[in-house]
Amino acid sequence: MIICIGREFGSGGHEIGKEVADRLGFIFYDRTLVEEALSRSTIPPEELERADEKKHNPWLHRIWYDAQNEELRGLSANDMLFSIHSQLITELASEDNCVFIGRCADYILQNAGIERISLFIAAPFQDRVKRKMGLLRMNEKSTITLVRKTDKERKAYYDYYTGRSWGKPHNYDFCINSSNYGIQRTAEVLAEKLAQM
Repeated sequence: MIICIGREFGSGGHEIGKEVADRLGFIFYDRTLVEEALSRSTIPPEELERADEKKHNPWLHRIWYDAQNEELRGLSANDMLFSIHSQLITELASEDNCVFIGRCADYILQNAGIERISLFIAAPFQDRVKRKMGLLRMNEKSTITLVRKTDKERKAYYDYYTGRSWGKPHNYDFCINSSNYGIQRTAEVLAEKLAQM
C-alpha cells in the first residue's frame, strides 16, 4: 500500500504521516528524498535544498547545463529536483509499502499508473499559527507570515507541477481536519482506517 500525504503548514501533517507509517510498519519518506536526490545530481546541495517544494521561477533560478544526466541538462534546479523526485518516488513505491509526504507524490504515482491512497491534512488557520508559534518559539506576527508564505509556496509548487489545485478535496481520497482530534488521535484514526483497506 502506498500513501501520499499533502498538508497545510502547521496542520501536523508531517508528524501524522510519520506516526501512520510507524503504526502500519511502512517506510516513511519526507525530506529524505532531497538527500537521495543530491546523490543523483551534480548541482550544489544548497541549490537543490532551496528548490525543494518550490516551483520554477525563470526570474530567480538559474538554468543548469552541467547535470550528469543528459535529460536534466538545461533545467532549473526546481525542475531538475522535480524530475529526480518523480523517478525516486516511482522507484520506491514499486519496492515496498510506504508513506510519502508532499512533493506531488499523489500526482506522480497516478501518472505512473501506481495505485495509491491520497490524503490531505488541514486545520483552521489560527490553530496552525498557534501550533507553529509553540514549536518554533516565534511571535504571532512572524508566525502568521511564515504560515501564509509556506502555504502559498506549497500551493504554487503543487499547482505548477500537477496542473491541479492544491488542497481541493476532489484531488484526494481523504481530507481530514487535524484540529478535531489532535495529532496523535488523527494518526491513530487514519492508521486504523488504512489498515482495513
